[in-house]
Amino acid sequence: MVPSFDLREAVGTKYVEADALLAQKKTWDVVRAVAAELRPGNTEAEAKKLLSQKQKMFGAEKIWHPPQIRFGRNTVKSFGKPSEPDVVLQENDLFFLDIGPVFFGYEGDAGETFVVGDDSERTRIAHDSKLVFDKVKAIWQEEGLTGRALYQRAEKIAQDLGWRLSLEGASGHRIGDFPHAIHHRGKLKTFDVAPCPNRWILEIHLMHPSGEYGAFFEDVL
Repeated sequence: MVPSFDLREAVGTKYVEADALLAQKKTWDVVRAVAAELRPGNTEAEAKKLLSQKQKMFGAEKIWHPPQIRFGRNTVKSFGKPSEPDVVLQENDLFFLDIGPVFFGYEGDAGETFVVGDDSERTRIAHDSKLVFDKVKAIWQEEGLTGRALYQRAEKIAQDLGWRLSLEGASGHRIGDFPHAIHHRGKLKTFDVAPCPNRWILEIHLMHPSGEYGAFFEDVL
């Protein structure tokens, strides 16, 4: 793939890509550290408190977007909508974390779904959220499609796996040295050129046909 360049993909004059990638790695470290400590009986409020502690521990300077922490039936909520209060993580359940810390001036953004217990359908949808991401990323690398076309492919892949892809809020966006928004605020799903590497987050939010729960995965392209 030959990367395109567009002013909407601009970064600051002091931008160092290796530092941006390190910030993303540290963001993943926080996600895994928080997930490892969550147990049945925890609430989303407790998870947010734990996240705040872990971000400070790992050296985050601040956050550039509010965390999305969803347990159980809240995992079908579209991004930007508040969670149903007092939802408690159950014995056979799932949850996802989506966090946006800033490390040494660079925006991290990572999200993943984790399963509690051994429910096969919850395990499958969590697995498939990353599978859809991986398949779409491979298509981007091989075919150089636009952001709009990538999400069209994502919808078809999700459907073939038995899920519905939600695009209400979780539809990809820019990332970079803080704040990326001075360059572009739009979504990847409407980006009309092939996204260049390490500037965009691809978000995959799957819904179970029952509407009872969903799964989420995101990372940098």
